[in-house]
Amino acid sequence: MVRLIMKKLFFTCSLLVIAFNVIAQPTFKVGWNTYKTGLIIRQFTYRYTYTDSTILTLIDTATILATADSLTCVTMHVPMRERSLYKSASYLNPKKQPTRTEEYKDEALLSCKDYRYDDKTRKIQLVEENKVTGNTYKKNYDYSPDKKTNDIVVTESAYYNGKIEFYTKSYYDKKSVKYKEVRLNDNNKDVIHIESYTYGDNGKVKERSVFFPEFKVTKHFNEHEGELPAKCFRTMPLGTLEKPGIGNRISFIKKVLMKNQAIIYDKDCDNFEYRFTNNSTCEVVVSTTKTPNVWQVVYRFKERLP
Repeated sequence: MVRLIMKKLFFTCSLLVIAFNVIAQPTFKVGWNTYKTGLIIRQFTYRYTYTDSTILTLIDTATILATADSLTCVTMHVPMRERSLYKSASYLNPKKQPTRTEEYKDEALLSCKDYRYDDKTRKIQLVEENKVTGNTYKKNYDYSPDKKTNDIVVTESAYYNGKIEFYTKSYYDKKSVKYKEVRLNDNNKDVIHIESYTYGDNGKVKERSVFFPEFKVTKHFNEHEGELPAKCFRTMPLGTLEKPGIGNRISFIKKVLMKNQAIIYDKDCDNFEYRFTNNSTCEVVVSTTKTPNVWQVVYRFKERLP
């Protein structure tokens, strides 16, 4: 019991240290570079259990710092059972596409990804370096029209430490919806499997069918999310609630949950994700988890600095 209390105390203190540093410093550092903070997003993740009353248990927290143009940002959090500070940094181009992402543990760089795009803003290369193991993963992307349907075919070439591993051809219709994927061996000829997708009315995959040429067998996999109505995955306004903030977040979340009980407890939606937002400073995301009657609530509060 004492050990559990000490762990919880350390976790709380770590969060306070992060929050204090964010408030005290108008800049943030990633690697060798220091950036001026223009935006702060504080994120709190709760486990939500509804019995006779609303019970919210804090399970994770994160602080997101970004420049004024939001092209460079870093996400920081301390997992509950660890003492290390984890940071995820991302760098975007003017079209809001990632050009580089970095993962840190304390100040040690764990991994990084670099992205390249063509003049049509299509991703043409992804290179990932694992700084711990020294392994390098590379994917090249090529775009071409399908000769029969004129749909778009994206060919992915996957490399591990400079050696080709496999090829993947993904087929997209005119609405950019992926409906088929063909995985080929490293010779770019032998087909390993062909996977096809059927979508539900909510836009999510309803069924996957996988054909294995070697065995001449097709296996079907039903995806429950795709069978749910579109109303189970919605973005809605917060409404006329009290002004959101950091200090009153618990009471604010409970009011959002109480106000939207009819939506959250809709019997047609045993799997759901609802996003309530005012599009400026705050959003509350409520979603199901693998545990029955236990849901997740994410509270995000945005503050722009002068």
